[in-house]
Amino acid sequence: SRKLERFLLWKGLKTQLFNVGKYRREGTSAEESGRSDFFDAHNTAAMMAREAAADAALTDVLSFLDKGGQIAIFDATNSVSSRRVHVVQRVTGHCSDYSVVFVEILCTDRTVVETNMLNKVTNSPDFSHLELDEALKDIKARIRKYEEVYETVQDDEGPYIKLYDLSSKVLANNCYGRIARSLLPYLMGVHIGGRPIWLVRAGHVDRKEERSDDNGLLSTLSGVGRSFAVLLANLMRERSAAYWQAAGKAPQTPWVLTSTLPRAVASASYTTLNVEQLSALNYLDKGAIGKIWWHSECISDTPPWRELERRHPEFFEKWRQDPLRCRFPAGESYMDVVRRLEGLLVEVEMCTRPV
Repeated sequence: SRKLERFLLWKGLKTQLFNVGKYRREGTSAEESGRSDFFDAHNTAAMMAREAAADAALTDVLSFLDKGGQIAIFDATNSVSSRRVHVVQRVTGHCSDYSVVFVEILCTDRTVVETNMLNKVTNSPDFSHLELDEALKDIKARIRKYEEVYETVQDDEGPYIKLYDLSSKVLANNCYGRIARSLLPYLMGVHIGGRPIWLVRAGHVDRKEERSDDNGLLSTLSGVGRSFAVLLANLMRERSAAYWQAAGKAPQTPWVLTSTLPRAVASASYTTLNVEQLSALNYLDKGAIGKIWWHSECISDTPPWRELERRHPEFFEKWRQDPLRCRFPAGESYMDVVRRLEGLLVEVEMCTRPV
């Protein structure tokens, strides 16, 4: 749910996560409400407390959407059909324009289940006061309580996405528009494996050469830049080897991606023979603004906003009001960059080797 929230926020969508467990702990301490017997369907008092927490979270969900929120993530088990019916009725009864999509994760792969349990007991406040062995024993007991009453989502309950063992198989029902175009591909790429991802700026270029080029596009590495490229390759090999050794797996070649700019390609040229050049990674197209002067003024990681304000005050004022969506004349907006990077981001999410 956290990954999904970050992805949707990155896309520029007003998104917020509402974790029912947090509301439960606010009503009843984690020492009590985090134990497996609190999730027993026959524990009437606990059941009432859990339903109150869910309803409080749902109230905040509706308030968030009423105030302009676009996507609310209601993070709860919702493991029985009656609870899901209640959620749909409250949401659609509050506003007919709001819709609900259930995301169900079904795990039968022992490795996936054990990894998820370990992640849960390590990071959840429910288990912070327990030793690891005791916490794992308790969460296994909680899962058995869920299994006693569990009812899978059915077609007649409305739109849903089912992920089997975290993307080994995906089933979607009545998912259209934004969900099918963006949300579904991202969820298909989510997995439990960790791997290092390095984000690197291109190496140093000759400033005279950059100034002589109309946009600095064809600038190549200076001597310092070439030294950086060699050091970068050595660092990547060392870190990759350490990662595979710790993972206990046979090494695989890292996936190396660059923009199409010569300096970026040259910076990655010592890392591997397989360097994938993608125009999606090219920097923001500033169109008619910034030719010649932009790269001369941009001598640090901070774009030359003051110079932009001095040279183009009217455009700068428009850009300042909405820097994400304001498009440079004959160029791009930052939201355009987000859109062209979305497919690549999903591919990186799916990748299980160093990137």
